[in-house]
Amino acid sequence: MRKVLILLLVLLVASVVKGQDVPVQPHWTMVDKLASLVESTIISHRQVMMSRIFIHADNNVLPLRLGDKETLPQMRFEGSKAYYFHARFKELGVSYRQWSLHYGHGKADFYEGNKGAAQLFLDAKSNGVDWLKVYDVNAYLRRTHSHQWVLSYAAPVRLSGREGQCTIAFRWLRMHRLQYGTLKGLMWLGQFQGDLKLLTTRGLPESETRSNGVALDVAIVVPLSDRLRAGIWVENLYSRIWQRTLQDITAKVATNTVEPDADGFLHAVPFMQGRIDRRSLNAKATRLWAIGMAWQQRKGYWLLLTEHDAIGTQVSIGYALAIGERQKVWLMRTMGRDKWLIGIDTPQCRIHLLWDKFNADRVRRASINFAWLVAF
Repeated sequence: MRKVLILLLVLLVASVVKGQDVPVQPHWTMVDKLASLVESTIISHRQVMMSRIFIHADNNVLPLRLGDKETLPQMRFEGSKAYYFHARFKELGVSYRQWSLHYGHGKADFYEGNKGAAQLFLDAKSNGVDWLKVYDVNAYLRRTHSHQWVLSYAAPVRLSGREGQCTIAFRWLRMHRLQYGTLKGLMWLGQFQGDLKLLTTRGLPESETRSNGVALDVAIVVPLSDRLRAGIWVENLYSRIWQRTLQDITAKVATNTVEPDADGFLHAVPFMQGRIDRRSLNAKATRLWAIGMAWQQRKGYWLLLTEHDAIGTQVSIGYALAIGERQKVWLMRTMGRDKWLIGIDTPQCRIHLLWDKFNADRVRRASINFAWLVAF
């Protein structure tokens, strides 16, 4: 058991290095990880049917309510790296003893850029592009839309005589859309010039864009003492995505029109020289990992969770208050990003909300997780 934990920790360190990977909807949400830390690891003989909806949006550029506005007020980006991440999926599953089978579909979009890219975006949306200012732009996007089938098995494991649980999940991914691209260049004197490289399924028949992928997820939750429990989760420990056909666009861009298009880059580019080819892609799903601990108290649990995702690494602390045997109230705080998570768990449903500001006009990070459960 100790060798398995060491191997997982080594893989966590290796996952920080970026490769040619694409985001897919997560298998375990923050709520799933926290729940497994405070629930019994004894395998249940009950059958459980579950349905879930999860929507998440996170960025550090502007409030979410302004995202769909055609014109923005003048704003300045104060950071060094900008990002936007959005995930949305629906899921239906059934569990019996050690086995569970789930089906879900959804999308995951991730944009990242430097300070120049973020400021150019804000200035263009406010009609305030400074002709004398040099905007150094470096941005990239990863977008996927997929269906997934998940078969998982939970087995008992022992550490120092105490029984825990190891869950192994195999996912089959059916990709319906994939976009993977970079944009680099300079904006000066009202003219943007740069290089665009884009792999996209847009513009291709649906029969040519359907492709497959596989992923392996592993989770281990073990008691370290009578009151302390720890867990490790690794998603996409092994993954491969085989995209059959994409348009491979390589172009020199020269335009005085800076407006994001459906691909997240430039719209209505009047001067573009380059080529469009067709190719396949062999990529990986973005690896996600988390490490958590729960310290049992008389009426609940103190919780600590460290997660690494497409945005980076974040640490959350909080408390789960037990009300009766099977009801809990959650309160979590993510350090550094000012995120709050509050939720209620009952035997029939789970409702969790996440946000970063109490003023709705300033919220930049928000999510909702609703799950409905039936045991029989």
